[in-house]
Amino acid sequence: MINDNMHLKNFTEILVDEAINKLWINYDGKCKCDRCRMDIKAIALNHLPPKYTVTDKGEVFAKLNSFKNQIYVDITKEVVSAMETVKRKPSHE
Repeated sequence: MINDNMHLKNFTEILVDEAINKLWINYDGKCKCDRCRMDIKAIALNHLPPKYTVTDKGEVFAKLNSFKNQIYVDITKEVVSAMETVKRKPSHE
C-alpha cells in the first residue's frame, strides 16, 4: 500500500536549487537562460553526494533545516564552480 503522505526527497537537490537562487542575482555569466541554469544545477549535483530520505510532507522542512547546516558550504562551493564552468563554456551559442 502506498501512503500519499510519504515522499522520497533528495535534500541535496533542494539545497542546490536554493543556492542557485541566491547566487543567480549576482551571476555575471554571458547567458542566464534556463538551459544554462539547468546545466549549472546538473554539474553541481554530479559533484555532490545525494541525500535521500523518505518523509511525510510536514517533516520535510524540519529535516531540511538540520541537514542544511552540515552541507551548505560544500553546496555553495560546487554551485559557484559550476557557474564558472558554464560561464566559460556554455552548452549553446
